[in-house]
Amino acid sequence: MNAQDLRKLLEQTDDKLSIFVSSETLNKYEFNVREFFDLISDFLSDEEKLRLFDYSHFIKFEDWIKCGIIGLVSDEHIVLQMMSNDNIINGFKSYQVVDIIKKMSDSGKQQLLHNQDFIRKHQIANYELQDIISSLTDEARTEILMDIDLITNKLHLEDFQITELVKGLSSEESKSRMLEEYELPNYLKIDIINTFNSNNKLDILLKENNFSKYDRMKILQSIDIETLSRFLVEHKEFCVENDIQPYEIILNLDIEKQKDFIANLENMNLTLSEKREILATLKADVKHSIDTTNFPEEYKTALSIQTTEYGRINILDLERNLEDYRGLDNLMIINPEEFTEEQRAKFIKLCNICPNLQVVSTLNNIVEYISTASEYKEAEKWINSIIDNLNPKYSKAQKMAVIDNAIGKKISYSPDFDTEVFDSADCRALWKIISSGYGVCNGIAKVEQYMLNRVGIESKIISSGTHAFLKIKDMELPLANGEIAKGNTILDPTWNLTRHRFGGKPDNFCINYEQVRKNDIDIEGKDHNCHKNDEQLQDATLNLDEQSLRNLFTSVGLADKDGQFPIKDLLEKSKLLDEFYTNQPEQNISKQFLLLKLTCPEFATCQNSSISILSDVLLSNENLRFNKCVVDRVYNRKDKEKRPIMFVYIDSNELGKRFYFANKEEGQFVGLTQEEFTEQFECYKEDLKKHKRT
Repeated sequence: MNAQDLRKLLEQTDDKLSIFVSSETLNKYEFNVREFFDLISDFLSDEEKLRLFDYSHFIKFEDWIKCGIIGLVSDEHIVLQMMSNDNIINGFKSYQVVDIIKKMSDSGKQQLLHNQDFIRKHQIANYELQDIISSLTDEARTEILMDIDLITNKLHLEDFQITELVKGLSSEESKSRMLEEYELPNYLKIDIINTFNSNNKLDILLKENNFSKYDRMKILQSIDIETLSRFLVEHKEFCVENDIQPYEIILNLDIEKQKDFIANLENMNLTLSEKREILATLKADVKHSIDTTNFPEEYKTALSIQTTEYGRINILDLERNLEDYRGLDNLMIINPEEFTEEQRAKFIKLCNICPNLQVVSTLNNIVEYISTASEYKEAEKWINSIIDNLNPKYSKAQKMAVIDNAIGKKISYSPDFDTEVFDSADCRALWKIISSGYGVCNGIAKVEQYMLNRVGIESKIISSGTHAFLKIKDMELPLANGEIAKGNTILDPTWNLTRHRFGGKPDNFCINYEQVRKNDIDIEGKDHNCHKNDEQLQDATLNLDEQSLRNLFTSVGLADKDGQFPIKDLLEKSKLLDEFYTNQPEQNISKQFLLLKLTCPEFATCQNSSISILSDVLLSNENLRFNKCVVDRVYNRKDKEKRPIMFVYIDSNELGKRFYFANKEEGQFVGLTQEEFTEQFECYKEDLKKHKRT
């Protein structure tokens, strides 16, 4: 017998439930699950469907069959009873439970969403809860979403899930309320805002203060062209305040939007430079589609400028009329490291035409560092003053000696390195370092590499992981015995800075790997591994002995005829002062400070070198006996930029505790009481941490 026979039996029987609850009766018929569901649906009430599960053979059915039976119930109260009956839904997968819930009314769904025990028992994941909430009507979904505690602390929905739920709302007013209620990251807020109409987008844009420049641009790029065009004209002040250039917005529009925008460009109240920037950065397909017949010449030249997909001009055509680039400063990010002398001359002219262009240098051909056009011009003027005055007859070694010395005289190690105000980019930007006079090891090495390359000396920047310096390739060095040694050698311009600043013998000039590693070991025997790089430095075997070094620097006028360096005069004068003021420590200190000023008038600004000379030489004389002497840096409490100031602290039996700071304006040390010093100056947080560790 089949399903049709069973149907006839049910039609003839008053107590239809009795047929279903009798497993012996059901087993007499052959039918499939679909036919079984149809019979239950057609002959049983919702109450009777619930009663089916009072019988063991229904309880033992597979979960998918029981799900199907629950799905036949139209009375939601009965469905909820079934869902709360462990005997019925025990073993259900979470997705099966979710499918049942999604078919319920809003009130039923909300009731279960608030039932934490139910959710935990059936291990309903938050993405499934999101699915349930998505199935609510707009009004009910808004009500649920407004229950912040439920959504975040009980249902544990992630920010991105909340965002998707809010985006699905039809009411922009409701979405606005959600933006106010939830602390979403900006990129998700933007995702929601971009579902608003253009006018509402702009209302939010103008009110929201916590968006970044790129957040704002993303919103602007999503509005219709007519509204965008009006905004750029009517809200110029907003764009200026947020450093938004019109071309930056148009740049990332699709082709059709760009075409629509350009069609009305001539009628927009934008500056000529703004229009030229827009034209220069259009997509290639858009540029080719424009009818330039009636275009002004300024527009045509802008269209002919080649830019990257990011709107950058990084390849110059220095053979064209440089005036074609006027007003396009914002687009220009140029790396002139490999320029010829002729190209550099033209580029300097371009820097005058486009004073706000950016000049790029790189480290390891990867990371870019920015200098300004004025910094480039100033730095190149100084570089030329060194290179152009080199004796044409000088050997490479002689040229390198002059260049290394000039860098030491010009550049200081960054005085705010390893503080909370240190700018890691500025101290690695090639031309900015020269202009400002401050750099760190890899930036200083880059400066020297650039200058050496200009005079035909090949080098490579080497890193130990904590320090950077140069390996000089294929060098020829004159030895004291008259021979010429050839090979690779090491030059550390950073470790030579102080020596050159005060006319000392550079101990890290043309030495081999063995020697430079010895220099890594301090007086206590600790190896700091500053130059450790076995792989890249094994072939750096060329070492300039001391006498040959002295001869080399004598040959270029940086040491006297006997090979003595100018620092000898400083050392002798310092010692004489110490002997003369043997029993007058206050005058001794004062005269040592004066000697520093006379030797190096800029001592207050080249702080690292001055700190080294004061600590190791001037204040370490035999007759200056201190309980403690500290030479370090602080900043003025009133200085918001926290620029470093060199100070000296002395504790001695004769003088007690004395404080001095290097006054940059007056170019001298000024004495203060401990109270005055503490009131006026503050230590950097990083220095306090460092001293606490030591």
